[in-house]
Amino acid sequence: MDAFDHQHEHGLRKLWFVGDVHGEFQHIEATLKAARDANSLPNWLVFLGDLDIDHLPLRVVLEPMLTLSPELRVAFIHGNHDADSYAHWECLHDSGEAVVLHGRVVDLDGIRVAGLGGNFLGRVWAPPSTPTFTNKAAAMKRGPFGWRDGQRPSPKLHGAIYPEDVATLGQQRAGILVTHEAPSCHPYGWDTLDQLARDMGVLRTFHGHTHDDLSEAYAQQRVALGFDARAVNFRCIKNGLGEIVDDQQFHLKGA
Repeated sequence: MDAFDHQHEHGLRKLWFVGDVHGEFQHIEATLKAARDANSLPNWLVFLGDLDIDHLPLRVVLEPMLTLSPELRVAFIHGNHDADSYAHWECLHDSGEAVVLHGRVVDLDGIRVAGLGGNFLGRVWAPPSTPTFTNKAAAMKRGPFGWRDGQRPSPKLHGAIYPEDVATLGQQRAGILVTHEAPSCHPYGWDTLDQLARDMGVLRTFHGHTHDDLSEAYAQQRVALGFDARAVNFRCIKNGLGEIVDDQQFHLKGA
């Protein structure tokens, strides 16, 4: 891990992970403005789910940020609240040039980042229980008669984690894994995500969802986990080294 941080230190500092924003983006804009004034803008913003927008497409929401930093790139995974309605799901995925990370490994300026969006939904799969559905396509079916009279499957099925999502990612390699759900080091975390991280050989994970930051406690379990787990709190930002990023630090640097 130390070798990874040393080799990629510059890139990791320019990689910002954004915790659950729930429709509020002003803190990101303020931090970007302060970083611009300090000549320390990031290269990437990676949202960890629960952007929670249902009134504007993500590509429109991002416009003020991209105005502040035209070279900025954006990636995201979905959270459970991004599937509260079809409007939520459609607004999130009307995303312009933003990169959808869910179920993929993407090279972000030399750092391989994997994404697993969504939540474990009991009616779909809550490990270690046997899954009801192995993939989204199966969950979206409604028997031989299908959906009639304009009905659609519950949008929550879009936000669920499916076994095939995990299995597909587990066959790939990455340096960082981002998830919405937490690994097992959180009291409400999941062993399945620990195993996924180990299967992929990741060195660090980031998650949102829990609206808390128990990263210091996670550090006590690092050896047992086999990776460095980091939480990103509600409306918080951390860089790829796991350091908190906010507008005040840039104002202090420029003082």
